[in-house]
Parts: sequence; structure tokens; C-alpha cells
Amino acid sequence: MKRRQFFRYAKFTGLGLILGLTALAATASAQDGGAQLYVQAPTGVEIKEGGADIQVDVLASGVSNLAAFQFSLQYNPSILRYVNVKETTFLGSTGRPVECPEPRQEQDSKKVERIRFACATLASPVSLGGKAGPNGAGTLAQVTFAPVGGGNTPLDLADVILVAAEIDAEGNPVQISSSMQGSSLDVIGSGGSSLWLILGATLAGIVVVGLVGGGVLLSRRRGR
Repeated sequence: MKRRQFFRYAKFTGLGLILGLTALAATASAQDGGAQLYVQAPTGVEIKEGGADIQVDVLASGVSNLAAFQFSLQYNPSILRYVNVKETTFLGSTGRPVECPEPRQEQDSKKVERIRFACATLASPVSLGGKAGPNGAGTLAQVTFAPVGGGNTPLDLADVILVAAEIDAEGNPVQISSSMQGSSLDVIGSGGSSLWLILGATLAGIVVVGLVGGGVLLSRRRGR
């Protein structure tokens, strides 16, 4: 019986789990809990169009016995250009080996781009002798973008799935109930700075011309 359960679990815990996590959500039993996935964008720094790459973190809190995750991060491609995404050490921190396939970059009809990323641990569930997954809070992934345009872009999460290192009575993986919270990011456009410089120079020129003209007029009046 345990052997049969292991193979039913195994098909969801390697690349099979990663490629089929959306379908898994319809069959996996839910684990009670208050887990949350959220986005952390850079704060306290000016981000300028054409400037250095920036890092956006996707974090989890309140997880219990985490074995796998999936998320999509949505952004405006006219403001940010996707560079790469990397997993952190959190998922494998208890000793379960981690596998992450290549991320998928997608664009919908509204020209909103998203990066879809998933990782799974390749080990047995706890009830079949496997190590437990991590608990608590930690960073799941770090996404790097290049700022290519000015404006405000949302950083929204979608397609979030968290799976525990456990199976139910029928041998199906247990999904961790979760919520999600996105963020946003402001990028200073190069055009805006140039415009203010032009306006500043124009205003300064007007002031100078006004002062010179006023001085000439005053001199003429005194000469009379």
C-alpha cells in the first residue's frame, strides 16, 4: 500500500508536479493554515529608466511542511524587462532536494507579461519516511528586472499553489491553503527629467532677458 501511495505522490513531485500544478489544485486535498505569498519590491531608492537592474522578491509566510510552490508574477513590459528568476535556499533548507525547471514567460491579450515559476522537492512525503519541508516564513524566489521605461507598474501574483510534503488517505498531495498580495513599482522616466531641464533653462532665460531689458530701460530713463 505504501509503495502504491509513493508512486501516486511521486508523479506530482518532480517535473510532473511542476508541469501539472494547476491541474493538481483541483484534486489535492487542502491543508488548513494561513499561508501567504507576497511581493517585496525595492524601497527607499530611486529607480530610473535605463538604470541598474532591480531585484523583486517573492516571499511566503505561515507555511507548514512546504514541498513545492508555483506562482506567476505579472508586470508591465513597457516599464520592466524580465532578466531572470532564481530560487533561494528556503525550499530545500530541511534537506529535501529541489528541482526547478525553466521559467515560462507569457503575455496576454492586454499585453501584460507574466513570468511563471515553480519548484518542487524530489522526496517522499513525511508519512512514507521522507523529511519534512520547511515551516514559517522565507523568500521563495528572486526575480530580476531591467527598468526600460518610466511610470508605475503593478507587480501582481497569480496562479499561486503551495503543496505540502504529505499525502491524504487516497495518496494525493496535500495543498496548503494560501492568500496572495502583490505590490507595485515606480520608475522615473528619462523624458520627464529632460522636460524639466528644458523648462528650467527656458524660465531662466526669460528671467535673464527680463532683468537685462529692465536694466536697459532704467538706464535710458535716468539718461533723460
